[in-house]
Amino acid sequence: MLRGSLTARRRAALTGLTAVAMLAGLGTEAGAAARPDSPPTAQVAPAGTTAQVAPAGATAAGTAAATAAATDPRAAFTARVVALTNARRKARGCGALAVNATLSRVAQAHTTDMAVHSYVSHYSRTGRSPFDRMRAAGYRYSRAAENVAAGQTTPDTVVAAWMRSPGHRANILNCGLRQIGVGYARNTASRYRHYWTQDFGTPR
Repeated sequence: MLRGSLTARRRAALTGLTAVAMLAGLGTEAGAAARPDSPPTAQVAPAGTTAQVAPAGATAAGTAAATAAATDPRAAFTARVVALTNARRKARGCGALAVNATLSRVAQAHTTDMAVHSYVSHYSRTGRSPFDRMRAAGYRYSRAAENVAAGQTTPDTVVAAWMRSPGHRANILNCGLRQIGVGYARNTASRYRHYWTQDFGTPR
């Protein structure tokens, strides 16, 4: 559980090779009542990712796109996280989450900031919560939640880590949530190298 003073929560100092954290809340446009839940937990993520290869006869543009995907797999990784999340929800009897462009931008911006500045927290460096960031981007919700993680090298390992944690699992399997945005960023010069965010919401 992300407990303690606001300053301590903002720092969210974590130890170990990898970490996961979650936050869920319900609220209106005017404000959200955050419900911090499970503690950050250490996980060991196996190494290894798969590069995409352009098929024979591909056009120059297609080859360039495949090369970009191999070096920056963000689009493929975030799509895979959504697919894995929806597969878990389907097994639970929940409806699939629809990808929302605003939630995707919010999740990606926070993930990139964590990667660039080498931290893992629901709170930005300026102290904004996920709910602050969603509202600032114009996303109006009746309920919302966030999962963050760092260190897991693939979509499969990060979703598996979230599913092993009761709080993160509860967000993923919350049938009352309707939309999702996912962020992924990699920075080899940072502490955890790989950073992930899932932002969930149900629009008003």
